[in-house]
Amino acid sequence: MVSLKWGDFLSTLLPGAVALFAVAPYFARLNAIIQNLNAAGPVTGLMLLIAAALAGGVLEAVTRITWERFWLMRQCKPVDALSKLTPENLDLYERGVQSSYKHVTFYANFAWATSLLLASHLYQGGTLLSIGTLILILTIAILLCASDRQWRYYVNYQNKIFGPRSTDAKERSAGGNEIDIRK
Repeated sequence: MVSLKWGDFLSTLLPGAVALFAVAPYFARLNAIIQNLNAAGPVTGLMLLIAAALAGGVLEAVTRITWERFWLMRQCKPVDALSKLTPENLDLYERGVQSSYKHVTFYANFAWATSLLLASHLYQGGTLLSIGTLILILTIAILLCASDRQWRYYVNYQNKIFGPRSTDAKERSAGGNEIDIRK
């Protein structure tokens, strides 16, 4: 059984629902369902939920392949927390992922979903200088900035929990000479 946590719901399903709405005009059957949601039964609702989760998974892949790799990791490199995981600090690691990292991916995934909304808006006749277009562009910029900021919080948390310990690092003596305390 797959466990669903709030962070997973937030980072995947909600942006996936926005993306599904954004691409609906390009798929006649999906658009008909979206346009008449009140008539959708439980099976259709379940299928929309699954489709939103899958769309969110695609957005998550875009985040991992592009945003995380080419922007976040280059701007602020995290400590290698996985190699320092122990049974004692596993809960702290999971807490950091659920309370911070999932917000990083939520903001980025929501930015990509909003980009799809922007493309859909423009394709359907929206103008570049309309209020709707400007709102969507501003929203994308804010979400990407929020993702970057949240990433920095996450990396700071990781560094505090999994950063070098005095038993792993060199310490400076009072005379300024470096000594290796592992000897």
